[in-house]
Amino acid sequence: MIIEESEAKFKFCPLLKTADDKMKMCQTTMCMMWRWADDEKEKGYCGLAGTAVQGAK
Repeated sequence: MIIEESEAKFKFCPLLKTADDKMKMCQTTMCMMWRWADDEKEKGYCGLAGTAVQGAK
């Protein structure tokens, strides 16, 4: 799913958990898995699942 960085910050990351097993939010550009989808660096995706495909709107 290709989304803006500001929107991704409110998605849960399956790899990040607190000490009491609660999930944490996406770290976006602070994460090695974050990939930019455009040259302007406005939209991106989590590279954990492979290359994202832009869906029809």
